[in-house]
Amino acid sequence: MWRNRRRMLGLLLAAVCVSGCGGQEQPREPDMGAESQSGEEGQLQEGQGEEETQAPRFWEMHTREEMIGADYLLYEVNCAGAETGELGVYQSGADQEYGTDQVTGKQWGYRPADYLRAVEDDSGEGLTASRWEIGEDADYKEETGFYYDFEVPAGEYEVTLGFYNPFSARTLCVDIEGKREVDALKILKYKLTETQVPAEVTDGSLEIKVYNPDRGTDAMKDPILSYIVVRAVPEYDGELLDLYLEETQVPEEYADRFTRKSYEAYQESREAALALVSQKADTEQYREVCEQLMTAYKELKEVKVYDTFQVGKRWTDDEGNLIQAHGGQVQRLPVRDEATGEMVEKWWWVGEDKSAGYRGGIRAYSSDDLYNWHFEGVVMRNVDSRAQLEEEEYFQELYGDYTSEQLDNVYACLSSETAVIERPKMLYNEKTDMYVIWFHADGPTEYSDSNYAAASAGVAVSKSPSGPFRFIDRYRLNTCPPDQEDFYPESKGMARDMNLFVDTDGTAYIIYSSEENLTLYISKLNEEYTYLATDPESAVYGVDYVRLFPGAQREAPALFLRDGEYYLVTSGCTGWAPNQARYYRADSVLGEWTDCGDPCVGDTKMTTFDSQSTCVFLADEEKGTYIYMGDRWNSEDLANSRYIWLPVEFDGEGGMHLNYLDEWSMEDFQ
Repeated sequence: MWRNRRRMLGLLLAAVCVSGCGGQEQPREPDMGAESQSGEEGQLQEGQGEEETQAPRFWEMHTREEMIGADYLLYEVNCAGAETGELGVYQSGADQEYGTDQVTGKQWGYRPADYLRAVEDDSGEGLTASRWEIGEDADYKEETGFYYDFEVPAGEYEVTLGFYNPFSARTLCVDIEGKREVDALKILKYKLTETQVPAEVTDGSLEIKVYNPDRGTDAMKDPILSYIVVRAVPEYDGELLDLYLEETQVPEEYADRFTRKSYEAYQESREAALALVSQKADTEQYREVCEQLMTAYKELKEVKVYDTFQVGKRWTDDEGNLIQAHGGQVQRLPVRDEATGEMVEKWWWVGEDKSAGYRGGIRAYSSDDLYNWHFEGVVMRNVDSRAQLEEEEYFQELYGDYTSEQLDNVYACLSSETAVIERPKMLYNEKTDMYVIWFHADGPTEYSDSNYAAASAGVAVSKSPSGPFRFIDRYRLNTCPPDQEDFYPESKGMARDMNLFVDTDGTAYIIYSSEENLTLYISKLNEEYTYLATDPESAVYGVDYVRLFPGAQREAPALFLRDGEYYLVTSGCTGWAPNQARYYRADSVLGEWTDCGDPCVGDTKMTTFDSQSTCVFLADEEKGTYIYMGDRWNSEDLANSRYIWLPVEFDGEGGMHLNYLDEWSMEDFQ
């Protein structure tokens, strides 16, 4: 309720301004006629608007209470977009051509030009879902750019400009009130770049120009513009601090509606503000405390509670952060309760940490209902340097008994600069009371600097599923028997995309792509689940391991058991791009597998609904509900890759079927 208070006050103030904001003289309206244009593109003439006119002062027109309630927001422009975010008090729409706002009576908007192109972008969200671009056929001139004018009273303002760039890197310049305020700002591909600029207005009109004077003839350097935010600058003192404390007060009974971290930050900032109330302070101290308090208040994150699977959408944990568990696995595992010492079952999800991009460690999450997840931590961390293994307490406790040679190997396999950690899967071993993670462990070797030279399977162990996991080693695995055709004999025992499976008798298996991803293998693990049951040199084909579909080039295996029959879902090999799934059935893990084709129904693009398989698990034993887990990879921004969870359906003959749903719940499949 209180979070909407600023918006409600803002709309109220906007309604008041329709009547002229207290009858003050309205700032001038720039001439829209031909004489005010420059050339065919209708730009402002050089020096236009430089003459100062007497305009009412901002704080003569608005009270502090009004503006605190509106968060000082006058305009929030979603450039070239129709969707509105937090509307400023002087606007009633997301964007408009320069003119009079039909609700607030204020004059604002963009200057039209033939070269302007409004573009929507599915990779962006909110204010980055649309932007202005320059038309491909535009005759780019020195004055070409994006021009906005905003009616504001005389005063000081903070202007924020946002640029979400899906193209090659480029630079931009920003002029405000006819002066270059931002020079050669670099914006990178698929990154949001934001810049804030102070502005002083004396004539009632805030004028902004975004352009690239270094564009020359290279259209790949064209400027873009995603959004503009204009805020008034407060006058900080003790009275304002008192108002901030009143405005941002959150009743204690509402504390559990917010994430723990955001509420703790809010409490800390409020305590600091209260401590300053009884002291004498200068303007800078008041400004710092007020800004911290308002920032913490605005950044309070409401706990999002899910009761459905929203396929392919943003999925956040109970702290409001994107879940980072890609290429992962979900299963119900016993966990020892620290208070009672008893084993209790929870859902656990382990996967790749892509928060920093391509390289990262392994994260784990826990859940009681499969919809809502709690972050348990980075259960296996990368190593930043060889020295860190001996100097940092975290690693000392894990590897204190390792030899120098073993530590060298740990660094080589887990280095944050070179290691590739993919497809982590976890098992609980009842015999040893240990949790075991296997993963695709790759990276350069002494013979090759390729990211995928090692082509090995790594293993780590822990006493708790929340870690930390102690890395043991990475291994090459089984090889093609001499009486069969090896599709990549020059590099024996390769292991890449992988998964794990424990049969009803407790026997564990590792399933992985080998022979340069051309052949799948299934190999039996030892009783500890930490290595192969038999060394590759002594392994017996058909007893210790089998090869599946030689030369078929399948990866992303997901093996599961249903009604005494084994199923295996796989994908093709097309890098980060999705492709057509296939599934197979067998009477035993190391037996003969039958190709059953594509399980997807209505997948006209033949891309497994734009996903790649990673796990299929039994979600409800009583109802027999299985869930397919897939990753929808975003190769340009891996941290924003999405998850595709779909119910698995079976026909009367045991055939497996996947139908796409935008949203669904377990109750839909009772």
